[in-house]
Parts: sequence; C-alpha cells; structure tokens
Amino acid sequence: MPDQTFDAVIVGGGNKALFLAMYLARYAGMSVGVFERRHEIGGCLATEETSAPGFRTNTHATLQLPFYYLPLWRDFPEFWEYGARLDQHICADGAVFRKNQTCLTIYSDKYDMSQERTAKEIARFSERDAEKWLKLRKVWLGREMQHVQFDQLFRPAEDRFDPKVLERQIAVYPQLVEIGAGVEPDALVLMSTHTRNVQELWESKELQYINLRFILGAAMDVNQAGAGAWTFGFCGTMPNGGFCPGGTHQVAHAAHQILVADGCKFFTHAEVDKVIIEDGTAKGIRLMDGSQIGARKLVVSTLSPYQLCFDLIGREHMPPRMARRIEILENVFGCLMWYSFAVHEAPRYEAAAFNPDVNDTFYLALAEDNDPMHVSRECYWTRLGKWPPLEDYCPTVWSHSIPDPTYAPAGKHIVNHEQLGPPATAHTEKEWIEVKKRYAEELMSIWQKHAPNMTWDNVIDCEFNTPYDQLKLKNLAPNGCMALLDRVPYQTDDKRPIPELANHRTPIKNLYATGSAWHLGANSGSTESYNCYKIIAKDMNLAKPWEEPGKEEPESLYQLWLTILKRVQDLPKVKPP
Repeated sequence: MPDQTFDAVIVGGGNKALFLAMYLARYAGMSVGVFERRHEIGGCLATEETSAPGFRTNTHATLQLPFYYLPLWRDFPEFWEYGARLDQHICADGAVFRKNQTCLTIYSDKYDMSQERTAKEIARFSERDAEKWLKLRKVWLGREMQHVQFDQLFRPAEDRFDPKVLERQIAVYPQLVEIGAGVEPDALVLMSTHTRNVQELWESKELQYINLRFILGAAMDVNQAGAGAWTFGFCGTMPNGGFCPGGTHQVAHAAHQILVADGCKFFTHAEVDKVIIEDGTAKGIRLMDGSQIGARKLVVSTLSPYQLCFDLIGREHMPPRMARRIEILENVFGCLMWYSFAVHEAPRYEAAAFNPDVNDTFYLALAEDNDPMHVSRECYWTRLGKWPPLEDYCPTVWSHSIPDPTYAPAGKHIVNHEQLGPPATAHTEKEWIEVKKRYAEELMSIWQKHAPNMTWDNVIDCEFNTPYDQLKLKNLAPNGCMALLDRVPYQTDDKRPIPELANHRTPIKNLYATGSAWHLGANSGSTESYNCYKIIAKDMNLAKPWEEPGKEEPESLYQLWLTILKRVQDLPKVKPP
C-alpha cells in the first residue's frame, strides 16, 4: 500500500469508527482514512449467511433501540433512507415459564404505544404491578425523563456536571417518587443490586424475572451492587427493543454510503502496528506491512484499551498507574453462547395457549419457572467460570424472519439464541469443540420442553458461536467478551474504561480513543462516537451541529426520539404466527 496522508486517521473500521468518521468528514471538513484489519468494515454491525444458504443472521449486535442513532438521524437526514432503520416484533420482550405453561410478554412500542395491552398481561399476575407499569410508561415518554436520559447518553463525562444537567435531574425526581417503591433513587436503591431492586419494584415474580433477564442481556451482572440508577432505565427500555430490517449490516451500509459521498477512504486488510509519535504528538500510523500513513490533525483508535495502550501507543509512553489500571480491567462476564438455527418451522410455544402473541416475541426467555433467582444464580456460576445446572440456564431466543421474511428463504425461518457462557480461557480449543456439541444438545432439550416442534428434525443446520469463536475479533481477546469490558459499576459511565480515558483523550496529543469499551458500551449505537467527536470539536474548535438553531440538546434529541417511535408505529403490522 502506498504511503498516504489524511487530516484524520481512524484505526479500526467498526461501527464506532464509521459514526465518528461521518462527523469528521462532513462537519469538520476533514479528509478521513479508515484502516481495518479484517476484510470488511462494520464491526459488530454484521449480518451473514452462516447456518445455511439463504438464512441470514446477525452475528454480533442484533438488538436495536430508538436512541442508538438519534444524533445521526438528526445530522445526516439520509441515514434512515439509506438503511439505518428500525422495526419491531409484536412483543419486544418476554418469558415463558415451563412448569405452569404461562408467559408474560412486554408488547413493543409499535403494537402498544400506550402499554395498555402489556398492563393487561401484567395484571394477570399482579394488579398493582400493572398500575405501576402504566405510571412508569407515562414518565418514561415524558420530556423531563428523556432529557435526563439524553444528558446521560450524549454528553461526554466532563460535561455531565453542568448545572443545567443537575437541574433536569432534580426536576424529574418528584415524578420518580410518584411511580412508587423501587423507583425513587434514594441511597438504598442506588447502592443495591438489580436483584434486590426488582424485588422492591415489582410484586410479581414473573415481572421480576423479565426485568432481570433483560438487564443480563446488557452484559450486566444482576448481583453487582451500586446498580440502582440502571434498574429503572432498563425497565423503561423494554418496550423499545427492535431490530434492523434486512440485518444490522444495513446500518453499516448506510454509514458507508454517506462516507463515500463525503470523500472518506477505506482500507481493509490493513492492520495497524503502531501510532507514529513525535515529541509526544500523534503524527500518523504505521501498518504491519511497513507503510506509514500521515495524519495532519489527529489519529483515533477504536480498538480495545489494551490494544490502544500496549500495542498502538506502547508501554513506554504510558503513566505507570494508567498502565496498571488497563492491565486489570475486567472482561469475563459478557461472554456469550450465540447460536443460529436454520429451521423449517418457527417455534410454536405451548405457552401460546396462555397468550398467542408470545410466538412473535423478540427477546424471549426460556424459564424453568418464575423464580428470578435463576438469573441471579446463572450470574454467580458465570463469575466462577463454570456452567450452571440446567435448571439455572437462562437462554433467550428470537426469530427475526417472523416479522421480516428477508431473513430466511420463503416458508423457512432463522432462529437465534443467546446465553451467558464462560470466558474463552476457561477451556482449551479441543474442549470448546466438545462444548459446542454438548451445549447444543442441552439447549435443544430445554427448548423443546417449551416448543415441542423445536426438535433436531426441524433443524436444517446450525451455526455454533462460542466465546472462543469470538477471538477471531482481536479486540474481544483474551476472553471473547462481546461487551469488551464487564459492565461493573467501576467500569461504567465516567469510569469507562478508566477515568483517565473516559473523555476520549489519551496521554498522546492529538490521539483520541473511542469504541465499545467507552461509555455507553456494549451496543451498536452512536453514543461513543458522538461523545468522542464532541471532545475533539471542543479541543480543535470544530463545527458543533448540536449548537445549530433547532438542534439544541437535549430537546432536539427528544423530539426526534418521538418521531422515530411514531415512524416505527406507522410501519405495516404483521399477523401473529
């Protein structure tokens, strides 16, 4: 590759790189070069034919939430039309309980914006919970609550103590108190575990279970103390869960289309060896093939903190305490078993006799019974690096081909699955080969108890994806943690990945960093990229679209959020399977 020079050089071609490049190219007016080790860009925005020809599956990120791309939809109006879209199943979340063949489903925004249908289902288990659910929904949709939410999501850590931010938090406090027990952010709730908080929040074990399992899906240990500020937010988010029509890689295509038009250049099979540092300032990068790429203004790493500090920068440039904090970062909890099944028939659940809509539920938990401690115990086993007993397995399953037939050949379906697994380092390569087969049998034995048609005769083929398989992505090493870092309290918010890097600056001048190891983390959204651009724009006096008339934050984000909810609500609806 011939040596070249750009204003901005981005290391890595994942979703965080693409979203940041969009701002650098269009709003900062920079020439941008993106350098990716793998054969294509997009990172976790990946959709492949894996289990069988014609059956398409999201191999990494699949859940899409309405807030993920808010700044991009606002600042790049063509982004939605180019393919960065959302849709929803009938039910966004739920669980089937085997022992009594009941189920509880959380209807999606698209099918139940008022959440009255969901409240009726909750009332079958607890009238009090149903009443509280509707109170929560009213507050969640309100301007005051979402202003607080967007302050938390779309402001760099150093800007979250602005007096106006604190005033908005104070303004929403009385509304939280009005909802009732478990929501008021007092000292006990804020310092408690999710497991304890859902027990105060909800009377019914069924709703406790669903709330906990959704939190677990965000790679958070439900037994970790100090999680109270998150419990309520996860609860409010449950009806928002959706997917990308055609696959999450459509979002990468949309970003790529915008970037090509704005002059961005992409280089695949281009692994970066080092950041070129002169007099403490980043001047470019050196590739593994020896090529040197110049950077007139800045370099941005979107790799893991380990790769950033010890590979790209080098230990000799790192303050000792900072290097040690990077060394002891935790990344053993968000390791997943992630299987995809090409099937003749979509699962038909026995619990559909209780509620037929359960057959089209996105994030559906297969629960032994309604005891939320199954989720808690699975977390304990995971922390030990061991497999739980079968009764404490907490898998979730979904089939995007039900609402979107493009995911599978006509008349067939793709069915996906997720469950915590031990880190890749817990087994040898040979052991993982055996684990893949054994776990598939265990999963199917559980699944067919809930959906009798989910037998191997119904399966055309299967893709086995374990934490060990995730090591093909170098930034997930050494444990195959799909969240990059555990979401423990000391690795979230303004402490993610560590306080010294949380504002996207590094010890090297003009070298910035972002990625899923930064706030918010463990998602396919734009938070990490947008906040990084805000820091760069502040440091370099670049264009700030959020200061343009009509784009003032957080109100512009709130109005667009309502627009996206309405846009999804107006999409064609499917009939229950």
